[in-house]
Amino acid sequence: MLKVFWFRKDLRLKDNKTLLEFIDSVGVDDSFLFLYIKNKNSYKYFGEKRIAFLHECIFELGIELEKNKLKLNVLSGSSEEIFRNLINKFGKTEVFAGRQIEPFCISRDNKNKKLLEENSGRLNLIEDINMVPFNESVKDNGTPYTVFTPFKNKFLRILSPVHYAESKVNLSKLNRKNELQLNNNFDFESEYKKFDKSGFLKGGRSNAVVLLNYFFKSKIKNYAVDRDFPAIEGTSLLSAHLHFGTISIRECFRAYKEAAKDTKGTDEIYKWREELIWREFYYSITYHFPHVINSAFKKDYDKVKWNYDKRMFKLWCEGKTGFPIVDAGMRQLNKEGWMHNRVRMIVAMFLTKDLLIDWRWGEKYFAEKLIDLDFSSNNGGWQWSASTGCDAQPYFRIFNPYLQSKKYDSDGIYIKRYVPELTNVKTKYIHNPSEMPAAEQSACGVIIGNDYPAPIVNHSEVSKIAIETFKNIKNKP
Repeated sequence: MLKVFWFRKDLRLKDNKTLLEFIDSVGVDDSFLFLYIKNKNSYKYFGEKRIAFLHECIFELGIELEKNKLKLNVLSGSSEEIFRNLINKFGKTEVFAGRQIEPFCISRDNKNKKLLEENSGRLNLIEDINMVPFNESVKDNGTPYTVFTPFKNKFLRILSPVHYAESKVNLSKLNRKNELQLNNNFDFESEYKKFDKSGFLKGGRSNAVVLLNYFFKSKIKNYAVDRDFPAIEGTSLLSAHLHFGTISIRECFRAYKEAAKDTKGTDEIYKWREELIWREFYYSITYHFPHVINSAFKKDYDKVKWNYDKRMFKLWCEGKTGFPIVDAGMRQLNKEGWMHNRVRMIVAMFLTKDLLIDWRWGEKYFAEKLIDLDFSSNNGGWQWSASTGCDAQPYFRIFNPYLQSKKYDSDGIYIKRYVPELTNVKTKYIHNPSEMPAAEQSACGVIIGNDYPAPIVNHSEVSKIAIETFKNIKNKP
């Protein structure tokens, strides 16, 4: 029998539960191969910086396999087509892959499962993207949680050494004489050259390990505070690596556990753990409530009469709204393929509450630009900001972009980094340059409406409209 390990969102050789099960399954008479399938149609959205990051991960993975005298086969095409060809050439085929829970991935896997089983093979899907299996992180009656805090409490209550345990992979158990090598139909290096590699984050497991170690050595002590200030590099920057699996969620939790011992469990350590649990929560929501892929979690809010003003949306996308903190965030996203988490919330709430533009437009734009795009986290974050999601907070939670700016970027350091035309604006006016008197505008060389746009909406007025819009939905029988 041919045994295939299909790399997907687990681009590492260390602490890989699926890889461990694959190795243990390969018998002395089985042939085997390692496979990555490059199919651009499998990406719901396309982002050059993200694909460049992914290529860096795949490239390093291939090198690590070569160090173990093994080969990564990279094929281009649909997975169903590739497995059909393998079956035709080698006969009975068994595939191992990490389970993915997005509806479009489940549909793909169901087709492959059917194909393999019709030809006496099998598709083994191993749950490895989350810390606690989905059938465990549910209520005692088996129904899923829809509010974060009860989910977190259950998660922490059942978390055990079993969940923390490392999946110790031993590639030397494989008989390399039985490894098959395919003729790759994908020119990896020339393809990589096509993509925009100017992203803020770099792929590959080696970079993930450096970030994790540096975070716990230099950042974690101030994490609970620093994480909210975009001018400070206070976050772990591991989100893209967790998504593509260059580092496992267990490695992050083990690092947290070790750090908690050394620091006697400070608030900073607990806060980072909570952020990891948010990731688990949003995965659970996607898994149990797949309708969120296209619709509001709270289905009543699909009745909201959103604004579909393309001109306003374009100004938001380009960072030309006249709200400096919003514009800085959008320009950071466009330039680097990343945005600080606090600012993600600010710009998302501005789009959905100030402009009243459909959250799905914003979700899609983020998906096109973010290196660390993860469907569940992106969808959950957008629905949280739009008040259409599973969050317990009411619809009238609206961020004031001026107050957010003053609180989290008081000196305008972040703003000036990404909106350079405001460099000479005094701190007094940096959060709302439109308040500058004409003489001050001339003195600093920023004429509002010319050098920098006037605010495209009046926040106090549009926030009232947003509240009324949602209230009307809420109060309908």
